[in-house]
Amino acid sequence: MPFTGSRDQQADKPLRSAATPARPGVPPWGPVLATTVRLWGARRLHRLRRSRRAWLVATCVLAVGAVAVVAVVQLTGTSSGQAARVAASGRAGQGPSPRSGSFRSAGTATAAGAQAAAVRSQAAAWIAGQVGGGETIACDPSICTALSAHGVASSRLLSLPPSASGAPDADIIAASPATHAWLSADAPALVASVGSGAQLIEVRAVSPGGTTAYQAALRSDLADRRSAGAQLMHSRRIEVTALGAGQLAAGEVDARLLVMLAVLASQHSWRVVAFGDASPGVPLTEAPYRQVIMATAGDGGGTAGLAPALAVLRAQQGAYQPAQVTTVRLAGGQPGLLIDFAAPSPLGLLAGSIPG
Repeated sequence: MPFTGSRDQQADKPLRSAATPARPGVPPWGPVLATTVRLWGARRLHRLRRSRRAWLVATCVLAVGAVAVVAVVQLTGTSSGQAARVAASGRAGQGPSPRSGSFRSAGTATAAGAQAAAVRSQAAAWIAGQVGGGETIACDPSICTALSAHGVASSRLLSLPPSASGAPDADIIAASPATHAWLSADAPALVASVGSGAQLIEVRAVSPGGTTAYQAALRSDLADRRSAGAQLMHSRRIEVTALGAGQLAAGEVDARLLVMLAVLASQHSWRVVAFGDASPGVPLTEAPYRQVIMATAGDGGGTAGLAPALAVLRAQQGAYQPAQVTTVRLAGGQPGLLIDFAAPSPLGLLAGSIPG
């Protein structure tokens, strides 16, 4: 984790009237057609006035023209009436057709599905990056798929059927409590929590003794972490900021980090820069910080001065083997040391005090 510091004047223009000029009146189609037919008939009558047949033709033409006028007037009136009703309907604020409701439902479902997928991806990314590589994970099928996409080996995954009535033979369970009501009882150790409501995904650790035994062990471990943190703050070889001191005193630092700090302080003086890697959605007293960034106090000899500490850390086995140990460059250019332990935090590692 690197630490680094991080109207143009416009020409005057005449204002255009907001009102749209009225269009010149448009004569109705009925009178226009009637006038056209009358003029055409007059011309025909002038040419054929002496013929009896002409009178018959003129009569027929005028009759047809009259029928056409009536038809046009009726059609125009009908169309205008329908348009008026449609416009009135819109002004009255009538709702959309019933189909639009189905479109809204489909859109809501699509948005909910996308959000659920995002939550699964977030939970899977956290598990892949933070949970120990040797832990077996029971998960809902969709979460298992997301975990595979984030590089978790399929040999570590156990698909959890919707009808499951209890915790399977696994170390970690990643599932939705809305689907599995037994989750908090059979896996009482909350390791991480992502999302909310029906889309909540919890990452929990199985505890063989059940909820009662786990709560008792958690209380005891918290007391031990607070005691060990107080001892480290009194060590002459550990420098901490006011923020770090408060975190140590509150028991918010993983027991494995506390032990490693004590071991390294027995060889050299150290300055704690920051604690990190908090679990999402879980109080620090239940899922404490599992990462520390530190630097040698005084003249530590640069990166070479970190070599003995790196050797000690990389030689650790079992519960005290870090998930990551590396050097980092701090804000002032000084080299630092990053130590990171995997989740979940084990309980009961501290026995009494830590030597100063």
